[in-house]
Amino acid sequence: MMIGITGTISSGKSLVSDYLRKCGFRVIDADQLAQAELSNKDIINALVQRYGKDIVSNNEINRKKLGEIVFHSKEDRFFLNHLIHPRVIAKIKEFKKIDDILFVEVPLLYEVGIEKMFDKIIVVYADYQTALKRLMKRDNISQEYAHKKITSQLDIEEKRKRADYVIDNRGDIENTYHQLKTILRRLL
Repeated sequence: MMIGITGTISSGKSLVSDYLRKCGFRVIDADQLAQAELSNKDIINALVQRYGKDIVSNNEINRKKLGEIVFHSKEDRFFLNHLIHPRVIAKIKEFKKIDDILFVEVPLLYEVGIEKMFDKIIVVYADYQTALKRLMKRDNISQEYAHKKITSQLDIEEKRKRADYVIDNRGDIENTYHQLKTILRRLL
């Protein structure tokens, strides 16, 4: 069984994933797989060809510069997603062959259109204002930039409607864990 974990940026996906790991489950982080792809020479060459050599610092893609580009341009997000996501999806499929139960944290699960890959989907929910405050604090960024990052993704209310399970992560950590334990009992 493969279970997707999604939500918007700063909704609490990592909190849920970390708890699942502590419970002994394998959790694959699609963002980490995508970041690893930024070291691939073919990916670097494609990004340099599109954005110039300034996108590279110390022989690596400058993720901050790349982030500023893609969070300000839908076209650039589309380009990056179509460059990296097929590689990430292929890696996730390889993990699926290994584990009977696999959790995969995929922030852009619905945006990429891969929901059919998963047997069940958990959406970690935090309303816009909560996510905005968390993101500004976590990344030390302006409200405007945090807003752009959040709104570059599918609206959390739409994700919530599509989910098999929803964890409301606006409260305390123990409440989030309690909801997750309930979901695990239903799944297993």
